[in-house]
Amino acid sequence: MGAYKDEDGRTHMVSTTCTHMGCDVEWNNAERSWDCPCHGSRFSYDGSILEGPAVTPLKKLDNN
Repeated sequence: MGAYKDEDGRTHMVSTTCTHMGCDVEWNNAERSWDCPCHGSRFSYDGSILEGPAVTPLKKLDNN
């Protein structure tokens, strides 16, 4: 699981398993993105796709 707290204080929790081929994404602090070292997919802090080859966003997790 990965978490990011945005400017409004909301926490966004996502699975850190890339939806392309299952590698573990890593947090890129400079770009504020989740980056996959295996095939180059990039995801926003909230899990949405920034760059493929992944075609499915990261799974959002409940933060309650």
